[in-house]
Formats: sequence, structure tokens, C-alpha cells
Amino acid sequence: MKFFTPLLFSFVLLLPLRGQAAAASADTDYAAFEALGKTPAPGSPKEIGLEKYLLWLDGHRQAMKSAAFAFYEAHPTDPRRWNAVMASIKAPPLFIKTFGPDVETKGTSAIITDETAVADWKKQSVAVNQAMQASSDAPPALREEAEWADFAKDFRATSSAKDKGEPYDYSVFRARFDAHVAKYALLDVIVIRATDYLGALERNLPGASMEVWQHLLQAPNTALQAKAAERLNFLGLTSKPLEMTFTAVDGQAVDLKNLRGKVVLIDFWATWCGPCVAELPNVKAVYAAYHDKGFEVIGISLENSQVSAKDTPEQADAKRAKAKKVLTDFTAKNQMPWPQYFDGKFWKNEISTKYDIKSIPAMFLLDQNGKIVSTNARGEKLESEVKRLLKL
Repeated sequence: MKFFTPLLFSFVLLLPLRGQAAAASADTDYAAFEALGKTPAPGSPKEIGLEKYLLWLDGHRQAMKSAAFAFYEAHPTDPRRWNAVMASIKAPPLFIKTFGPDVETKGTSAIITDETAVADWKKQSVAVNQAMQASSDAPPALREEAEWADFAKDFRATSSAKDKGEPYDYSVFRARFDAHVAKYALLDVIVIRATDYLGALERNLPGASMEVWQHLLQAPNTALQAKAAERLNFLGLTSKPLEMTFTAVDGQAVDLKNLRGKVVLIDFWATWCGPCVAELPNVKAVYAAYHDKGFEVIGISLENSQVSAKDTPEQADAKRAKAKKVLTDFTAKNQMPWPQYFDGKFWKNEISTKYDIKSIPAMFLLDQNGKIVSTNARGEKLESEVKRLLKL
């Protein structure tokens, strides 16, 4: 029988202690990193001036980067090293070399960056990102995020090629998407990934997302199954001429069937929605230019009546009447002659709910047959699409 020598025996006894010391050191270092991330700014940009704030932000992020990579180097087997370095990669320093004129008004566009430092950082961040994806201990959420960033980058490049009239092929993304879903199906974020990707695919290739959503009805993630069912219902509604009837706030009866032969914009909006109000001048300009040529607008207002479950029926009615007046006063003041639907149910608006509207403005553009040709007819796209459909 062999026995430990005294020296070897002492070494074996020290191994757990060294491991404990290393773990304690990692805990201390990571706690310091997290504390650094919570360091408050010395004041808001308005209080201390934008230039001083940007210099502080750059210095803070430089310190975060140094702390993150110091932890990464010091604790090469601690899985938290990936959280540290990826946090720094997602919020990199500004690499300020100096400022151009008018910092207070131009903001970050006035920054003159240290290009050498930026180039070095890009190389470092790419190398760490690749190492993280190749590692065996990176948290699944971080790995998923990095892989999805590559997927999204390639998809945007394909969409850009399509917009420029260059060769493009969206079919290559189907296998990549299926593999991504299979790999990360149990992460909550996968529902957002599917919604973003298939929404973009549908905008670029109408009808192309239906088969994929059908496949996702069998996904192991129940939330993803529910989203697939929801989107298939929406696509089923929008794959044929839209049917919609209601009584507008001014009492007129609205029926989309009576507008067949015209190009119709259905504008889901609200007076409290800043981007909706900002888009209004564009809608009014297109309406004024093309209404006589066959262009109509219908408003679906998601006004918030602020009705509470505690309200009596009389209180609820009074709140809805007040919200309705806000709407009608706004449309009168802003000379919006088209009909408006109002039910005072805010995000539970019956029409917007039917068409799965999760954010506004949402703008459905219908062709002369009543079929949706765009669900994002905003900005310059609105006029160009209206002209195309009217053959002008």
C-alpha cells in the first residue's frame, strides 16, 4: 500500500483551499465589475453639459472594458467572463479623440474618434465573440444573441441587395432559422426572433412566412406555438381582400367593400402617439395629392379612455366621451377629413386586436382589390406605393 509523502500530502490538502481562494477572488472581481457598471454619472447632459457627459461616458465605458477583459484574463474558466466581455462589446467606448464644433447641438456626431483605437477594438471584439461562440461554457442566451446578430446582419445585406435591384436569395435563411429555433427553442427570446425575422421576410416577400409559421405550430416552445397560431390567423385574414365595417365618430357608415377600385390606407394611430402625429403631415400631403385620383384614408384610433375596472358605468361612459372629444378636436384642428373608428379600448381596440397590431403607427395599404400590399406604408414609401398602385 502506498502512502502520501508529507510534502505531497500537504499539497493535496492545499488544493481545495486554493480552489476556494480562486473562487472567492473571482466572486470579488465580478462583484467589483458589476458595481462599476452601476456607477452613476456626475449629472445629466443638461446639468453638466453634453461635452462633459460624453467624456464621462467614454471614460466609464473604457473602465468597464478594462475591468471586463481583466476578469476575462484572470479567470479563464469562470463562465461569467463571457457576461463581462459581451456587456462591454454591446456598450463599447466612444473612443473620443477630440470634438468638432457645436458639441451641444450636434451631439455624438461632433465626436472625432480615435480610428486606430476603434480598429483595434473591432479586432478584439470579433476575436472574443468568436471565442465565446466556440466555447463550451458560454451562457446559452449570450451564444444565441451573438449567433442571431450574424443572422440578422446577413439578412439585412440580402434585403439591401433586393432594394438596389441586385441578385438576392432569401431561401438560404430557412435552414439557418430552423437550426436556430431547434437549438434555442426553450429561450423566451426565440419568440421575438421569429416575429422579427418572419415579419421582415413577409414585408420583402409577401406570403413567404406562412409556411414557416405553419411549421412553428409544432415548436417545443409553447409561447412560440401560440405566436405561430396568432400570426397564421393574421396572415389568413390579410391573404384575401380585407373586410371591415364600422360607424365612424362622425356617424358615417364605413364598409371597405364600398371602396373596392380605390387605393386605401388604413392608419392605426392615436393622438398620444408621437410618431403617429409626426407622420400626419405626410399622410395629409399624399391624401391631398391623390384623393381625387382614387386614394382614400381610414383612421383606426387607439385612444386611451383610461377606463378602470373600478369605474361605474357612468364614469366609464364619461371617460370614453372625453377621449372621443380629444380625438374629434384633434382631427378637426389638423384638418383630417377621413373617417375615424373609435371604441375607447386603447390597445384592446377591437379592430387593431383583430389584426394583431402591437405598435403604432401601423399603416396597411390596400390595392384596388382590397388586398394588403404593405403593412408599413410610411414616409416616402407611402407616396411611391400609392402612385404605383394608381399607375401614375
